[in-house]
Amino acid sequence: MATDAAGAAGLASARASDELRGSTLGADPEPRDRVLASRDDRRATIDRHRGRGRTLVVLSLAVPGPKSAPPGAGALFAWAAREVGRAFPGAKRLDLRVDALGPFALWSTRVWPDAAKARCVALEASQPAARLVDLDVYSPGGEAVDRASLLLQPRPCLCCGEPARDCLLEGAHPLDELTARARELLAGLDA
Repeated sequence: MATDAAGAAGLASARASDELRGSTLGADPEPRDRVLASRDDRRATIDRHRGRGRTLVVLSLAVPGPKSAPPGAGALFAWAAREVGRAFPGAKRLDLRVDALGPFALWSTRVWPDAAKARCVALEASQPAARLVDLDVYSPGGEAVDRASLLLQPRPCLCCGEPARDCLLEGAHPLDELTARARELLAGLDA
């Protein structure tokens, strides 16, 4: 069901936050088959809405570690959903769920894709914990709009500030270090 972004942002954030707080999601690592099924289901949802003449904005969290929704993740997602509503007035929420990967939301907007990605990058950099927010943008034709296409710097690593993709590919930081950094960023958000 599609709804206005401003009204839906509060509902989306409250619902996602309540679901994260009230569930056991993130209490233990999710079984691999549930994680893979959730990833495939998200991809199918995005694909179903791509190429329909409107820009898509996808919100999820990129929290390293075995738990998809550690303490603070619900509050961070709620904040990010509110900020997406503010950044994209009139956007329609197409999906909101919590699955084995954590919280997920999808909006469509009439904002030009380059402007949408710039707003998303600004939101991801607006506070320290927002580094764990992942906002993807797809053009009305269905193509992904990334930082490089806007000549923006790549997303920085949580631990060292170098390009995160390089650190990930090189295995520059042990998972424990990345998880500890994410916990530091999330500390106090559910308080």
